[in-house]
Amino acid sequence: MVSRTTISYVLLFVTGCAFGQTGNSKGALSPAEPMAAIAAVRDYALSYTKSLPNYTCTQTTQQTIRPAALNPGLGRSVRTKVIEEQLSFVDSKEIRRIARIDGRPASRQDTDRLVGMSQGEFGNLLDIIFEPSTGASLRWGRMATLDRRRVYVIDFRVPQSSGYVLTEPKRRIQVPFEGLVYADAQTHAVLRIQMKCVMIPFDSRYQALDLTLDYKAARVAGRDFILPSHFALNFRTDEVIVANSGDYTNYRRFSADTTVKFEGDTQ
Repeated sequence: MVSRTTISYVLLFVTGCAFGQTGNSKGALSPAEPMAAIAAVRDYALSYTKSLPNYTCTQTTQQTIRPAALNPGLGRSVRTKVIEEQLSFVDSKEIRRIARIDGRPASRQDTDRLVGMSQGEFGNLLDIIFEPSTGASLRWGRMATLDRRRVYVIDFRVPQSSGYVLTEPKRRIQVPFEGLVYADAQTHAVLRIQMKCVMIPFDSRYQALDLTLDYKAARVAGRDFILPSHFALNFRTDEVIVANSGDYTNYRRFSADTTVKFEGDTQ
């Protein structure tokens, strides 16, 4: 079963996290090549999670929270935080532990107060987009360049039945999402996913959601794997705007006693 994303209520974003622009590459594809390109990227995506080792890394997120309007509880204040997490990917599931907030060890009380954080939605995003059983539509977009690499750009739309599950205080809302996948034209490796939620009900506290997730090569246990390197996750509700920008570093193989050391640790 493809796992679905659950996001807690006060997360939602976005004032214009626009899709990144890439330049068009010269040279048109033959009529048969677009379908072959989509099929090749699908094959890569469906084998991707199975090919990964169990790993651990450090996720460092810079978060900014602004009131969406003049809010008596928030006033005009802007709050910022730097959150360091130990992120492990074990048997195709994400395991998270918040270790530090603004450089200080995080208590349970500190973590309970956090809003706008990822809930583990990245780990199976490729499966949701490319697994045939989810009913997502895939359509050829164009050739482009990304970080000086020739890439395929594929449009996708995931239906409500397999969409994001947004959790409000008294209900859960599942909504479609759509966007773009950028894949290396030679290796078919996915290098970027951009998506946004659509058709959010008018009576929802949510207003918008956008995500950009970038992948790059990282070494784990002596081998190179294409793994998440950076993300921008932004949400908006009728109360707050939350912008998260995060980086993944310090990849290593996961074991039961694995602990990632953060900058400044003395033990």
